[in-house]
Amino acid sequence: MFRNGRKTIGVFAENMSSEVQHRVCDGIIREATAKGYNVALFSSQGSYGQSQLFCVGDMEIFNLPPYAKLSGAILILDTMDQKENIQKVIRIVRSRAHCPIVSIRMTIPGVNTVLVDNSTCMETIIRHVIEEHKAKRICFMTGPADHFDAIERLGSFRSIMAEYDLPVEDWQTFYGDFWNGMGKPACDQFLGGPEKPDAILCANDTMAVTVASELISRGLRIPEDVIVTGYDGLDEALSFSPSITTAEAPFEEMGIESIRLIDEQQEDFSQPKIVSLKSKLCLRESCGCLKGHDARLTAIRRNQYETLQQGNHRSTVFSYMSTQLAEHSDMEGISDILSNYLQYFSNLRSFVICLNRDMDSERKLLHYTEEMDVRVAYLNWNMIPRANIPFHRDDLLPEGFTGPEPQVWYFLPLHFLDYCLGYEAFRFHDEHPAGITHFQFDVIVCNNIYKTLTYAKMQSMIQELRNSSLHDSLTGLHNRGAFTTYGGQIFEAAKELRQGVFIGVLDMDNLKLINDSYGHVEGDFALKCVATIISKCCNDSYVFARTGGDEYYLIARGITEEAGTKCLEAIEAELNSFNNSGKKPYEIHASSGSYHDVPSAEDTLDGFLKVADRFMYHNKLENKRRRGETQR
Repeated sequence: MFRNGRKTIGVFAENMSSEVQHRVCDGIIREATAKGYNVALFSSQGSYGQSQLFCVGDMEIFNLPPYAKLSGAILILDTMDQKENIQKVIRIVRSRAHCPIVSIRMTIPGVNTVLVDNSTCMETIIRHVIEEHKAKRICFMTGPADHFDAIERLGSFRSIMAEYDLPVEDWQTFYGDFWNGMGKPACDQFLGGPEKPDAILCANDTMAVTVASELISRGLRIPEDVIVTGYDGLDEALSFSPSITTAEAPFEEMGIESIRLIDEQQEDFSQPKIVSLKSKLCLRESCGCLKGHDARLTAIRRNQYETLQQGNHRSTVFSYMSTQLAEHSDMEGISDILSNYLQYFSNLRSFVICLNRDMDSERKLLHYTEEMDVRVAYLNWNMIPRANIPFHRDDLLPEGFTGPEPQVWYFLPLHFLDYCLGYEAFRFHDEHPAGITHFQFDVIVCNNIYKTLTYAKMQSMIQELRNSSLHDSLTGLHNRGAFTTYGGQIFEAAKELRQGVFIGVLDMDNLKLINDSYGHVEGDFALKCVATIISKCCNDSYVFARTGGDEYYLIARGITEEAGTKCLEAIEAELNSFNNSGKKPYEIHASSGSYHDVPSAEDTLDGFLKVADRFMYHNKLENKRRRGETQR
């Protein structure tokens, strides 16, 4: 993989830009590249607030990797919103990858596991609040009832409270979501209890920040009125005011330890290991132990401010990008626009959009195609104008896109709901820290790629409708409407230029007899045979059409009457040649008439056709008498 002779480790996660995933990946990348491994990170965007169809398209990224080529696989799946998706990824990786597998923060039977010792550090936080701050009425906001971290951290809370002979009633525990949507109902329950709590302990920092924000909005002071603590040690907990007392999980060390396990098991991964790492207690303002700001807090708050400003600017820029992309209906135009906006990705070195082959086909693509095409390529800080580079999906990237040094590439899905468009691949100049993706950018790109497909299909449908409205469905020639339009244009041009117009009219003889004697299939064959011969004998100077059941018109301007007559004679000669071949038990004949003149200002196309039609009818009667026919 990546064609540089190095082993590759695959990382599988969701929402790679979250701080937790970001820090774990920092450790993975740092240790893997130091040991000479390539790293391929495959990430879904997450299903928050999305439809089920969006989730289906998002999860297709985990069907992309060539698992048999991996030398290790790391699963960071505990942040996935839907549990069935976690199980799906586990099944895919375990069935297709034949290499050491490591699960981070989640126990999976039969694979290596890197965990955090939740109980020890959670107990330290609880003891600190009880012993140092004399809290007695303590509430606990845990995560989902079936989440292993939530279960373990809630168990620690109940155990320590019992040790200190402190009661835990129903109102003192609340099951949250490890996210930021349950702060208000949690505070409703805790503050609505029989007594105001001395402290609210939360099973992660995100919920702690949400609870603290809700308490402040209700006029309560932290920590004077209520102590709040979290768990994980995220920057958001440190930058919040007041900064949140927490336990800092060793996220980077988790990533490093995962690589060490994979490296030592390259020859034999039959005996999986469980590694447990310890968190570190971080005492801060929300419990009253940190007065003022330390240097790290000041730096993080400054960086957060800068990040917020950059994010606001980026959001505005991406809105302009969306407006510009809306003006284009092809991938070439999209490529040109994107080349101007990739600078807004911090530290970006390469960015590639790989699209499914034959996306413009009628079938809806739900999976990646075996053959892919690079349609946008920004490679080593250089844009490849309007790229269209084919490659096989198992290679992930075309030849020449990677170098001999350890490679670190991110792969994210490109899809519109469940319609699989392809994927984007990118790498950063400085892999430490790991790169940040931008969901807004990806949504805009996906929507516009899908728009180009829709536009192309719409144009194809319009063309088909136009063709069907202008062409005879049986013979493929123009129909009467088309002849009226195009023939009328020729006629008016001849008027303006004072050129001669040649009109030819052909009418099949005895089509009814063929239908009655041999069936309508043979009658249709005869009609198509005449059409084919007309097409063969008329050059580009003519517009010709099937204008009725057995009637054909042709028109040309700027030719002589002799040239037009020779065209009709050639048609008759071809029909005679077909009849002499004996291919059919019947003969195919057509009577013709013509008219040639320079039209005056008062003349009309219908007038010229009527004259030619009279000559045709006269010739038809003569042909009947000559062949001894008594009925038309």
